[in-house]
Amino acid sequence: MRKPLLLACALTTVAITTVMPAGAATPATFTLLAGTLSISTPTLSVSLGSQVSLITSSTISGPLGVVTVSDQRGGATTWTASVISTAFTPPAGPADPASNVSYAAGAITASATVVATAVAAPNLTGVSTVVTGTSTGVSSASWNPTISVVVPANFAPGEYAATITHSVA
Repeated sequence: MRKPLLLACALTTVAITTVMPAGAATPATFTLLAGTLSISTPTLSVSLGSQVSLITSSTISGPLGVVTVSDQRGGATTWTASVISTAFTPPAGPADPASNVSYAAGAITASATVVATAVAAPNLTGVSTVVTGTSTGVSSASWNPTISVVVPANFAPGEYAATITHSVA
């Protein structure tokens, strides 16, 4: 009696084994595409402050607002952020030239994959390097620069306006 029971158990095991489907594996993938190198700056007008018109030259300074470089190219990359300014012009009278405008990046907040370094820019007449970056992967760096403008002696009271343009390459 034990042999038929043993044979029945063995056949049941074989039947169960053959009825259950075999395991199937499905490979799955996704792709990350290289992005771009970009720079973002404040888009609204910024006041650098105000002071009384003087008979001697002076300097007026203020923060421009946060500037951010995003490098989504991946891998080992480098970049250079640059800036240029137009002259500060009043509604009437002589303009304060861009040679009197300086840029100090100040403290830089950077992601772990980038080393960003500020570069002094004492004259924004031409395109001036203000921050350089060396990255080992997707990264970003941000700073809030201080713009300083030398105001010549005896300049007329009024609102002086300029355009400060950033670029990154």
